[in-house]
Amino acid sequence: MRMSDIGTIFAAVFVHNAMEEQKQQIVKTALENFKRYGIKSVSIDDICRQMSMSKKTFYQYYESKDELVEAVLDLMNSSAHDSAEAFMQGKTALECVRMLVDLYQKAPDVHKEPPLNYDLQKYYPQLYKEHVNRILAGTKEILTRHLQQGKDEGVYREDLDVEICAVMYALVQQAFIRNEDGIYSVSPKRLIRFTMESFLRSIVSEEGKKLLNDKYKI
Repeated sequence: MRMSDIGTIFAAVFVHNAMEEQKQQIVKTALENFKRYGIKSVSIDDICRQMSMSKKTFYQYYESKDELVEAVLDLMNSSAHDSAEAFMQGKTALECVRMLVDLYQKAPDVHKEPPLNYDLQKYYPQLYKEHVNRILAGTKEILTRHLQQGKDEGVYREDLDVEICAVMYALVQQAFIRNEDGIYSVSPKRLIRFTMESFLRSIVSEEGKKLLNDKYKI
């Protein structure tokens, strides 16, 4: 292979990587704006202006705003999955539970639905439905592994039906999602705390129950 050919290959790889990086930056910029202002209020012009990019360049990556919204949801789902994996890494089942409870307790206790979710439901109902289904499927997959880990560690009941428990908790999460606008007039923190405690008490073994009471104070 000639040196000129090698140079051409390296140049092509560099351009490809640069384009992929810019494509990801468009999605990240859109996500930040959609979270803050909602999807409807943010235009392609706004995103291009913020990134000092021409619309012609934008359309090299995404044919429409709808396609961009789909890419944003893909990023949200992959980020959530990666965060869940990192959260579970190197921890026992009950350590994960303790940290999760702490995170929920520190979260803002608000009823107001995020602008992004509101606009998804109103203007992109099919995408919203698919997004929620992916969240629930991801929850079921992660929780299935968590429950099996707890059984293996002896802190969850040996006779625990892992699949049923994972499905049940995913359904509970679906109720939380539907309650984002506060239709139940119940504090999200109270609701989550009660649900988690009730769920835990129903699945822990005697050893797990002792650890919850003595070590983790749940």
